[in-house]
Amino acid sequence: MSAIATELADLLINCVHIGPVGIIGLGIAEKLFPFVPSYVAFVVIGIVVAAKQSDLTSAILALAIGSTAGSLCWYGVGLILGERRSVTFVKRFGPYIGLTPARYQRAADAFQRNLVLILALGQTLPVIRVYMAIPAGVLGVPLARFLLGTFIGSLVWAGPLLTLGFWIGDHNSDPAFAGVIVVAALIGLEALIVWGWRCFKRRRSRPRPAAG
Repeated sequence: MSAIATELADLLINCVHIGPVGIIGLGIAEKLFPFVPSYVAFVVIGIVVAAKQSDLTSAILALAIGSTAGSLCWYGVGLILGERRSVTFVKRFGPYIGLTPARYQRAADAFQRNLVLILALGQTLPVIRVYMAIPAGVLGVPLARFLLGTFIGSLVWAGPLLTLGFWIGDHNSDPAFAGVIVVAALIGLEALIVWGWRCFKRRRSRPRPAAG
């Protein structure tokens, strides 16, 4: 397991060293192969960008472009498969990539409201941000609006995380250790949010005692 983590870290560092093209590639890979939480990968990318003394703004833009391109691939999957085959795809393969039928349905229902806003907000939600493009393709969301909403949301998500990583890399004598602490805190925060949400849902689902 540690060997795999080391190889992934080396790959990430090498891509950042390539420059904007390499960072775009990381953005695409983050959407197509979401084995590492994006908030972990993005903070690490920010640390490497600082170590390389690269331009932070260019890195954020490149990552948002790559993330949007990765979403476009999932959009194409939804467009090609159509509604019936997309549902079958989600039921068969979704559990392996963190996409449950319930999550897929919630994403599809969201498009009944403001498309650009929903797409932008969806990019700030772990897991959902990866696969929200599938129902967008199924429903035939206009491509220009899909790209606009996804790109805006990708900027909102990537910007603070890369900036945090950049600050860690630029202001700490041991950025690797500081990065581990911050990443662990982010993972713990996500776990706490998930736990709180599940408790909230369980409490709401309990039958209320009859009045009187």
